[in-house]
Amino acid sequence: MRMLSLFIVAASAVLGSASPTTPRQGSSFVGYLVSTFSDPNPRVQWHLSEGNSATNFRFLNGGNAVLASTVGTRAVRDIYLTTNSARSEYFLIATDLDINAPGFSWDWATRQGSRGIVVWKSNNLVDWSGSSLRIVEADTAGMVWAPSAVWDDDTAQYYVFWASRHYASWDTGHTGVASLDSIRYATTKDFTSFSEPRDYLALPDTPLIDQEFQYLGAPGAWARFLKNETTLQVYQETTRNGLFGSWTRVPGYVRNEAPLEGPASFADNVIPGLYHLWLDNYQQYVPFETSDIRSPSWRSSNSGGFPSGLKHGSVTPLTREEYDAVAAAFPA
Repeated sequence: MRMLSLFIVAASAVLGSASPTTPRQGSSFVGYLVSTFSDPNPRVQWHLSEGNSATNFRFLNGGNAVLASTVGTRAVRDIYLTTNSARSEYFLIATDLDINAPGFSWDWATRQGSRGIVVWKSNNLVDWSGSSLRIVEADTAGMVWAPSAVWDDDTAQYYVFWASRHYASWDTGHTGVASLDSIRYATTKDFTSFSEPRDYLALPDTPLIDQEFQYLGAPGAWARFLKNETTLQVYQETTRNGLFGSWTRVPGYVRNEAPLEGPASFADNVIPGLYHLWLDNYQQYVPFETSDIRSPSWRSSNSGGFPSGLKHGSVTPLTREEYDAVAAAFPA
């Protein structure tokens, strides 16, 4: 890992404690909400758990999308739901990318892709704003993929992370050789205006996308998952020093098989110390779990009732009020 900037090191105390939006084991959460999409239908789709089951879900809204983008490419992927510690506002953010567009190619998507994220806002998880496209990257970037966000109580703002690659400033057409994919970030209080983007994790020899954080139940304790775009596998790191502290790699990969991407991680609402990790095998999510997340051996979850077709998204724990509101507004 290359040395991070002085700004990042100085900010290590900012996110040294828990993300208030992360599930706390032994909490009052009563279920989980999956925010996802599908390749044929690149819109926001929701699945709600049967109670606190971490593998048994029903497709909400009669099996139809709950939100569709009307901005940018008018298609979204990599859906992420975030909120603040008061749970007084919710944001859905997503990659602005349409792989079904005429003439689409992945090379084009990394050179001329969107530099923004698609955003929706709600105060109750039921009534949502229209979609907006918020530009978060510099014009040297070829794309913005897989956004996620962490709320920080101390500064009353969100840290937003995504993957991007960059071209030389003189290469305005993005026709030359790019930098390796790296993880970038900015801050925002409202998902309308954003700070200048900066490197969060940029390795000299490894292209990285699809970062996911997992709070580990104590101040400063986190895991993170990243996809190595060379091996097409996901690996894990841990820290006790906050998101901007030093990290230690868990040897090897989460699974010694490829390809896997789009990690979605969450703590079990009921069983202390149990964590779940879903990995997208390029067709759908496959669920895994561990009871020792610092030295894990990720085992396959009992997937009875686990729905097919779930793609790179996020899993959000819900309170009773939230669960009932979502179930009533978007019945299966």
